[in-house]
Amino acid sequence: MKKIPILLIILLGISMVPWGLASDAVATLQIVAGEPWIKEIPGAIVNWTGKFYYTNGEWEAEFKVYFTETGNPHSVLATETGIVDADGKYIWILKNVQTQDNPESKELGLFESWYSLTVELIDPISGKVVVSDSRDGRSYTLYIGDKVEIGQFEGNEKTVLELKDIKTTLLGAKAKLVLHHIIAVSGTVEAYPNPGYPLGTELTEGTAINNKTIEEPKVPPLNLTTPTAVIIVGENAAGADVAAGAKVAIAVQKWIDIVKEKGGEIAVPELGKLSGAIAKTVTTPIQNLNADAMLDTEVKDPDMVAPIVYTVGGPVANEYTAQILASREDLPVKFVKENGKWYLVSKYGDKWEGSYGVIMTVPAAKDVFELQQRLLEGKIKVADVIVAGLDRWGTYGACELLQGEFLNPILGKEPKKELMPFLELQTRMLFLFSQNPLDAFMFSIDPSSPFKLQPIAIVVDKDGKIVKVIGG
Repeated sequence: MKKIPILLIILLGISMVPWGLASDAVATLQIVAGEPWIKEIPGAIVNWTGKFYYTNGEWEAEFKVYFTETGNPHSVLATETGIVDADGKYIWILKNVQTQDNPESKELGLFESWYSLTVELIDPISGKVVVSDSRDGRSYTLYIGDKVEIGQFEGNEKTVLELKDIKTTLLGAKAKLVLHHIIAVSGTVEAYPNPGYPLGTELTEGTAINNKTIEEPKVPPLNLTTPTAVIIVGENAAGADVAAGAKVAIAVQKWIDIVKEKGGEIAVPELGKLSGAIAKTVTTPIQNLNADAMLDTEVKDPDMVAPIVYTVGGPVANEYTAQILASREDLPVKFVKENGKWYLVSKYGDKWEGSYGVIMTVPAAKDVFELQQRLLEGKIKVADVIVAGLDRWGTYGACELLQGEFLNPILGKEPKKELMPFLELQTRMLFLFSQNPLDAFMFSIDPSSPFKLQPIAIVVDKDGKIVKVIGG
């Protein structure tokens, strides 16, 4: 199903280039940020995207790789400890990462803010400052000279907060803060033959690359009794929230009904119309599935509810929504309560109050490799979709937008581009019931723009008009 001739044009422009060999590496590739290239190595055509990322304490380098022996296109993130690609062919290790610091500083008095940071305490005598971060609710206590990682302000940087100094004036004390925006500018990637580790294996410090052979685990398709999607509303939600939940449930169920009727004519935003063979694989099980609904108090195990869970209503009206928001630190938008009032706050410091809502995907896994492990453990949830507002009108506005766009792809209409990731997620979910569930997120006709498992938030007003889109 994945063997589609998608890189014929790219192949015409490829020339063989030499690479330096290191140890038993098949290839050693030099990479520079913002300078993409395409090269050929044994059994694969490698497209360096020019992008570095800093995730979970380590640098990663993003590649698009076409494996010539299988015909499979995959995204590959070379890591500093090493990772096996989704074709199981190579272990990709990122080394010699060179970084660049782009610091910016600001002097803040008590309760003054900068980005999402607010100074909560300044003690000139001890040299202590307490800074809170509205993105995740964390507080940092720093003494002069201290530095602390505070999570990415941008997806491709390592962000470090430093307390440079405390200045005391007649007008009061001020903390001199420095934000170090550290980016990777170059590095080296080595590709080693995979001795038999499972697809997506993330190696750890000291892992031997030898002739060890491990049988690759296969992810079974989902049980046909599993609901296609579940909509969750708060048990004590206001009438408007319940009505909003009903709107989402009706849209999802209608989507399923149309898929059943159309059979092989399923439209996928990224893929266009699926071929007959793929449609047959996907639509056979879907005939037995439906959307379901639950109250927030009925959710016992969030990982076992459904592949996609739509949770309607904010953290006050819906306990399930509250649990998601409290459990994640990487969300592009947070609900923040200050002085008894709720706000939507983006990771960049944008702030909305009043009748605003948000549609936000919250993936259960950071990538397809973690998704594979979750499915092997029996955890079926792929993502939550939060449809919520600061008040009932904000929630209603978010539901209006989602419902209005939900059916467009399978009706042959062009949806709003901002909603494409949500609508594509819904369609790809069908693959989870096929014989190869991981095709849900590995299948692509455009390896230069693969579907990504990442948080995305769309802020809307009470009329359902898009205000801002923030990526994870």
